[in-house]
Amino acid sequence: MQFTDQNRLFSLWGRDPLAVSTLLHKQYRLHQASGDNERTSEVRVIDEITNFVSTSGAMTEGRLYEVPMLPQEILDQPDRALDYMLQAVHQAVDWGASLVGLGSMTGIVGGRGQYLADRCSASVTTGNSLTTYAALQTLYQACEEVELDLKSETVAIVGVPGSIATAAARLLSAQCGKILLVGRQASSPAMKLSRELQAELVLDIDEALKRSRIIVCATSSGDCIHQSALRPGSIVVDIGVPSDVRGSSPLRGDVLILNGGLIGVPESVPLDSKMLWFQHGMIPACLGETIVLALEDRPESLSLGRELDLDSIQQIGAIAASHGFDFSRLLSFGRELEPERLLKFQKQLTGRRRTANAPESIQNLSARAENWFARHINPVLQAMSHRTGFVKTFVRGEGAYLYDSKGRRYLDFVAGFGSLNLGHNSPSITSAIQQALQEQAPGFAQSAINPYAATLAHRLAQLAPGDLEMTFFANSGSEAVEAGLKLARRVTRRKAFLSCNGGYHGKTMGALSVTGNETYREPFSPLLDSCKRIAYCDYDSLERELSTGQYAAFVVEPIQAEGGMNVPQRGFLREAQALCRATGTLLIVDEVQTGMGRTGTLFALEQERVSPDILLLAKSLGGGLMPIGAMLTTRELWMKAYGNVQSFALHTSTFGGGSLACAAGLAALNQLSSPEILGNTVRRGEQLRTALEEMCERFQCLKEVRGRGLLLGLEFQPLSETILHHWKNVDRGGITEFLVPGYEDSLSSFSALRAMLVLLEGYSIYTQTARSNPYVLRIQPPLTIDEEQVDSFLDALRATCEEIDATDRMFGAIVSKNSVAEFERNAAPVLPETPDNTPSSK
Repeated sequence: MQFTDQNRLFSLWGRDPLAVSTLLHKQYRLHQASGDNERTSEVRVIDEITNFVSTSGAMTEGRLYEVPMLPQEILDQPDRALDYMLQAVHQAVDWGASLVGLGSMTGIVGGRGQYLADRCSASVTTGNSLTTYAALQTLYQACEEVELDLKSETVAIVGVPGSIATAAARLLSAQCGKILLVGRQASSPAMKLSRELQAELVLDIDEALKRSRIIVCATSSGDCIHQSALRPGSIVVDIGVPSDVRGSSPLRGDVLILNGGLIGVPESVPLDSKMLWFQHGMIPACLGETIVLALEDRPESLSLGRELDLDSIQQIGAIAASHGFDFSRLLSFGRELEPERLLKFQKQLTGRRRTANAPESIQNLSARAENWFARHINPVLQAMSHRTGFVKTFVRGEGAYLYDSKGRRYLDFVAGFGSLNLGHNSPSITSAIQQALQEQAPGFAQSAINPYAATLAHRLAQLAPGDLEMTFFANSGSEAVEAGLKLARRVTRRKAFLSCNGGYHGKTMGALSVTGNETYREPFSPLLDSCKRIAYCDYDSLERELSTGQYAAFVVEPIQAEGGMNVPQRGFLREAQALCRATGTLLIVDEVQTGMGRTGTLFALEQERVSPDILLLAKSLGGGLMPIGAMLTTRELWMKAYGNVQSFALHTSTFGGGSLACAAGLAALNQLSSPEILGNTVRRGEQLRTALEEMCERFQCLKEVRGRGLLLGLEFQPLSETILHHWKNVDRGGITEFLVPGYEDSLSSFSALRAMLVLLEGYSIYTQTARSNPYVLRIQPPLTIDEEQVDSFLDALRATCEEIDATDRMFGAIVSKNSVAEFERNAAPVLPETPDNTPSSK
């Protein structure tokens, strides 16, 4: 039936093509009952597939023809069906087709395509080879997902000696523990196959279902498997047309019933055909085989007769994959298999999961990482990865480079948001960790002395400014912030905290309370009470607030990295220190991101000659391999807070100060405090800043560069009002602006996001924008970056900015002219026709 708005096909939105036969059956009976047989009396074209472009760039086009018979009628009246099929083939040849594919039931009658192949000037294929391949890929994918080893399973192949069932049995025989061949009778072909594979022939389906948990069914009768007859933990791959499993929806959670023989078209294919659009790009593999042969310009008869060639099956599958056809999607009753259903099924398999003898390599894990990440960690981030390309799956890091699973190398200008000052897998850090492991250093022993922790604390005390000499070890920057806030309250007996707008101190409840980003805070309010924020570097506001004497501490960053690389005015931090001392307020300096050499000195506050009461560290303190955070304070303050038997254990951490983390910290501190690293940081920072300042003068899309050392931010200009107005008007109803928080800001900061994507995809350079200021592209490479690598980044950035400027100028001109024209059309007064204003014939 045609795809019209009156047709009931619209009620099957999102379901697979196999479900259409059920609807057609109902529609056909309705027409019969009403005496309306006009629509089912002739072969006709029901769809055009034009501009089918594979990922390899190959193109083809085709037509879909409707044979006006129901599946059961085709089986019951094969002569009549063959007449219709010949009509369709001749129509296709007259249209210009050099290849004709037989779909579903039409591929069964007439010697499984041989009759038509003998009578047709074009090549003919049933599509059964790719159907078999796709069905087995579904089985392999399902077993991989639920961690089942086929070699330990009994597999029932239902539908022998049919061509698909026979080929599936042959291909699976060497991969599973045991094969059961299931047929209606002990026919000669079935017995021959049984002997060939040394497999048992079973003539009772229910008996086979009791003895196997993996079922591949490909009959032509349909409705031969009751869901209630399946064993718990069964996986059924249903290739039958009509479907072999009864029902239109899953009735049990302890079995998986999967559609077999369906594939996804390449992402490069526009879904402008009715069928492709209606089915969200999922098509029967028999149609896919015809398309693949056409893309290859191979008009040859394939998949004819009962005996499919096994090599041809593997070959057509590999060719389809090379063109971008997708075999990875699992569908059940025509719907994408929900992750929660899959997980429930997996939990039914306790005790039968595959157990690996050794840990899997990260390369192997990466094949499933994206799906598992979406299911169990963050589906939104995975969706962004799939649709935008912003998110990559990295499998290796070395120095300043990251590598994806395909071996592509990316220059890393994010460095773990400051966690990788020494780059990826620094040899000195890995060596220190390996030595601790070889020495069998204790992992965690509470209320005991750890030599690594004691030594790291001593080394930090030697290098820290002022009187800082006591250290509390945590596992992250947020935990270090929490430790600082608790100590400040304990010492001062005050509850309130003061911090700055634009500041970032973490996302635990206390740290979030002093973070200056309302987007992060509001969803979790109320947070700690009596927390207030002032503008960064606003001395008057700071003096006014601290004079109230209510604040336990003023929490501040030497440079606001997440806020957009905001650098304080010279002298502000010293003035803040003086105000804190005068009002009995503790000064907490958060160097989680700015510390460990990032700005050219070990601590950024050294350049301000400031000695805080509390110093917070994390990120690169772990050398890029171990999580560790630290809160440093003076002996006097520590003793006030925790200096007796009743209070010394008031604030502790189970994993804080672990051997491996502190061993890594010692190695990192030794390297990052060296003149070589700090000198390189200064030189490369000057190299970057000089070039970036020149770019800001040259390119219209750039505003300014800020920061110090290798903690730099490049701010992009917002989109012009003309372009921004145009993009907002794409959604004429304006509903997106109400549904998506920060929608206008996201559009306005598009240039920075675009630069990030162009650098990533076009130049293999990994960058990120600042979390609290999306206009700012953070430039934060490892401190070991060399001159040539910086030049490579700068060359790519120049080219990116040239591209952005050029397209912005072109697009802006087009939009402004169109907008003017539209304004003139809408605003021009309509004058009555007079001899003076009658339109001319020009």
